[in-house]
Amino acid sequence: MAMIKAGVVVQRYGKEVVGGAETLARDVAERLNASGFDVTVFTTTARDYITWRNEYKPGESILKGVAIRRYDVVEERDIESFNSFSEAFFNSPREEKRDEEKWIRQQGPYSPGLIEGIREAQAEFDVFLFFTYLYYPTIAGMKVVNKPVVLFPTAHDEAPIYLNLMEDVFRRPEALFFLTGAEMAFVKRKFDPPHVMELVRTGLDIVDDVDEGLFKRNYLQFAPYMVYAGRIERGKGLEPVFEAYREIRTKRLVDFVLMGKQLMDIPDIEGLKYVGYVTEAEKLSAFKGAVLSVQPSPLESLSITTLESFSQGTPVLVNKNCAVLCEHIDISGGGLAYDNPGEFAEHFYMLYDKRRKARVMGLNGYDYVRQYYSWNVVIDKIKKQLKALL
Repeated sequence: MAMIKAGVVVQRYGKEVVGGAETLARDVAERLNASGFDVTVFTTTARDYITWRNEYKPGESILKGVAIRRYDVVEERDIESFNSFSEAFFNSPREEKRDEEKWIRQQGPYSPGLIEGIREAQAEFDVFLFFTYLYYPTIAGMKVVNKPVVLFPTAHDEAPIYLNLMEDVFRRPEALFFLTGAEMAFVKRKFDPPHVMELVRTGLDIVDDVDEGLFKRNYLQFAPYMVYAGRIERGKGLEPVFEAYREIRTKRLVDFVLMGKQLMDIPDIEGLKYVGYVTEAEKLSAFKGAVLSVQPSPLESLSITTLESFSQGTPVLVNKNCAVLCEHIDISGGGLAYDNPGEFAEHFYMLYDKRRKARVMGLNGYDYVRQYYSWNVVIDKIKKQLKALL
């Protein structure tokens, strides 16, 4: 078979770009390219998803062997005015004719040049892979492509997925690739797409020789601790965990370590420690040394941090209201799900007091990640599907 030429379309791309769909796009692009595909990425010059400010140079470049074509964003986003527009938009009664195209344009990154670039170049490509359903490059880009299209929707139950125009977005692709069974089931219920639906999951670089002491030394962490890694903001479900921890701390000597970007006030509780940004090595070390990790978000389309915790043999307490997190727990046996502060505390005491049981759960999580989330398994599945599609 001749070398397959694949176009990858994603709103931001680069080694400084952090984000679930963006990281996934880069991982897939680099690995497909290294395994015999010829991959070109179509993206914008934006680095930051809050403003979509043009920070990279437009035009062609190469990163880790992958060709990139970048196009300027023509409208920078003011997040406060977008948020108030968005709130009014989603709160307006259904009967009113909402201007969905306007919402998508404001959501951004609005780059007509990118869409034109895809349209003009498509004859060179066999297939196009679009990453995440939510942004303008995917919604406008899929309309101009007359080659086979694969969408990695990274979808979950949130307001934008109920826009009328999303019907076309989910019915257009010849294949939809999902990261979790819960995501796939949700999209099937909502849209019943007519074409291929495949659970490919995503890969994780599983690091086995992590130094458990690194985090403890660097952050003078002497007491046993539980850990949360991610954005610290409203909507992530942290408030009930803080409430549970306030009570737990009166009965057990255990710290609660938070790492990541702080976007909300952190309550003043003895033992609650915010360490800010940490290195990748420190993060894995923190997971490895923790009694357990916490993933309290009700809205996750994958939760890499849950998988990272499993990869270090550490059990996870997850929010019972998130189908994706419950799926990880149910299949792996690598942790427990809680519904309220009382249940969180109950699960915590069980794992804290019965370390052997916690250890078994952590190893279950490790086996789960090895079986389903190692990159060679995932890329083989993607390649097989793409070849079948073509």
